[in-house]
Amino acid sequence: MNNKTLVIGSVLFSLLIAALITRNGDIAWMMLPFLAYLGAGILQTPPLEKVRLRAGRTLEQRRANENAFVDVSLSIQNQSLETLHLFIDEVAPAWMKITEGELGRWAELQPGEAAELNYTFTAVRGSFSWNSIRVVVSDPLGLVETELFLPAGGMVQIRPQIKKFKAIPFRPRSTLHSPGSIPARLGGSGTDFFGIREYHAGDSLRWLDWRLTARHPRKYFTKEFEQEEIAEIGLILDARQSTQLCVGEESLFEYSLGATASLAEMFLHQGHRLGLFVFGEVMLQVFPGYGKVQLHRIMGCLAKANVGSENRASVSLDFIPLRMFPSRALIVIISPLVSTDRPLFLRLRAYGYQVLLVSPDPVDFAYPTLEQDATTRLAIRTARLVRRLQLNDISQLQIPVIDWQISQPLFPLVRNALARSRGQRE
Repeated sequence: MNNKTLVIGSVLFSLLIAALITRNGDIAWMMLPFLAYLGAGILQTPPLEKVRLRAGRTLEQRRANENAFVDVSLSIQNQSLETLHLFIDEVAPAWMKITEGELGRWAELQPGEAAELNYTFTAVRGSFSWNSIRVVVSDPLGLVETELFLPAGGMVQIRPQIKKFKAIPFRPRSTLHSPGSIPARLGGSGTDFFGIREYHAGDSLRWLDWRLTARHPRKYFTKEFEQEEIAEIGLILDARQSTQLCVGEESLFEYSLGATASLAEMFLHQGHRLGLFVFGEVMLQVFPGYGKVQLHRIMGCLAKANVGSENRASVSLDFIPLRMFPSRALIVIISPLVSTDRPLFLRLRAYGYQVLLVSPDPVDFAYPTLEQDATTRLAIRTARLVRRLQLNDISQLQIPVIDWQISQPLFPLVRNALARSRGQRE
């Protein structure tokens, strides 16, 4: 029953009451056109058991970057033996912003005929899905309506934007024995001269050092070059509620997540082995791997990452399972930090990991929205001093610390920090 049916029913009821009160037959005769109209609608309503509809949903792409345009096509096919009049209605979730097309249309479908509904939307980062589409079947006059929800599943993953960084040369303490771009401090095949050793059977004659061999008539010497290998790297993203800060529509966590995505793309593009762990109410992890497939896994994990309420296991970083990362790996932590996080860095250094901390500055993030009075300035100064003491306490563990104001580009800071990290020792 819709508004049109309610209006006709109200008119009929009013005319009936008026005819009974006034005992006027002319008023009763006025009910006939409305009754005929309502009866025609009821008689032409298709029986629900004879309605056969099939719905399908097609998405232009199932993975898209944030703020990208995604095209959706819905198809409704009439598999009944009768002509159907229906209204196709797609309910737009709150995360969806329609940029082109419509979410509803009327259609008259002959047996076997299909109707399409097309629209384009953009969305914020996340993983979203549809289960069904709403269809309203009615008579040609639109009086009697039947609401149906047809299965039309679909899923789209909106991934964070990546700011591509250039390759950064750095020297981790240990490398994996696979060809890469990092000098491994080991003799073998490479491009940079490493040293000279005695000739062994099977060595290439191309690299014989003839001058040194001439000085020792009964010995042969060959040149060695420094091997270039890949590094083992782990990313840890802090998604705790206690480190979350929102200013208007902007979130400090989204900046941390974007930095994680950019670092992941840079390290994997250089050929390194990379793993990811998101620490929060829902803990997500991607075990170490290589290449574009690993980048797809990490981006899919970041698309699902959110800040939730805290529980006992997500209050302190001490609950991070560090052993998912191989020993002596480079661990990059992206976190604004809280006052109780120092023990994690002690554990990392005790286990022999090489560590880099990227810490978005929450004080600088919130500063533009605060009132500029004497009390606020004093509070800001105090908060900055406390944060500086906390970061200095971590840097004394021989851990490079990036105090990142989000208005600054991150790449130069990471490049300089990784260059300084050569001095880290066990």
